[in-house]
Amino acid sequence: MQYCLQPNCGAKVARGYCQAHARRKEQQRGNSNARGYTWRWSKPGGTAKRFLDRYPICGMRPGGLAPVMSQCHADGLRTPATDVDHVVPHRGDPALFDDLDGNGQALCKSCHARKSQTER
Repeated sequence: MQYCLQPNCGAKVARGYCQAHARRKEQQRGNSNARGYTWRWSKPGGTAKRFLDRYPICGMRPGGLAPVMSQCHADGLRTPATDVDHVVPHRGDPALFDDLDGNGQALCKSCHARKSQTER
């Protein structure tokens, strides 16, 4: 057990934030639309769909860049990609959000969840 990441909290947790501070952090984060995942991103034929059509396998990146945290790629598996991942979390920065050629990769649900969990 370790202390909550919130300064001066004192609550013991397995990792990250205690329940109260985790909830507060999530509320501050905003909903998916506020973070840039609008209809333009998710609609059929939208940005995410077009990216996954070009890079259909977990770990694929534009320009043949090395994947980041794709266990499927590391294990030599050709798992269909389901999620578009921002290699460097954009945290609301439109330049990072829109730069899928330099900051995007295709991941399967499992690899994306694992990578996202480490970024919190």
